[in-house]
Amino acid sequence: VVWGNEYLPDMLSELKKNDIKITFFFGGEWVSKNKELLLSINSDGHEIGNHGYNHLKHSKLSRERNIQEILDTEEVIMNIIGKKTNLFAPPYGDLNKDVINAAESIGYKVIMWSIDTIDWNTKDYNKILERINKKIHNGAIILMHPTESMVKALPIMINNLKNDGYSIVKVSEIFN
Repeated sequence: VVWGNEYLPDMLSELKKNDIKITFFFGGEWVSKNKELLLSINSDGHEIGNHGYNHLKHSKLSRERNIQEILDTEEVIMNIIGKKTNLFAPPYGDLNKDVINAAESIGYKVIMWSIDTIDWNTKDYNKILERINKKIHNGAIILMHPTESMVKALPIMINNLKNDGYSIVKVSEIFN
């Protein structure tokens, strides 16, 4: 989450209605401006992950800058909710060995999605559902953003996945 505040309440409501807890990856700059939303998401029991501070392409950054982007976000999140993040999803999915090594050197597990909804680039929620249905698998990590099309797709996606026998869980639960 680095934008899309207007869609977060509807998404959170749908998740709560279905008793689903997921993982949100936050940009530090967004967090610093949206403390109440972060507190609400955290108090709902969702997992909080790190998405770097300035939403940069991390493969273009030095090791020191990579680490600083993660630590700056960790600090702002920690100051608000009192929890340290330990999952890092690089903006744009932009990573290489240097990004992974930098994140791991400070205790982070780097997370990538296996299904990209491309929800930020479509108004047609049916396209989102088609992308998910074509690629769904055990252990899938579905990349979503707070968009109008995702708000429309979310209840249908949840229903379809539950009907197909899938459980929707936090990223850390996939690894457990």
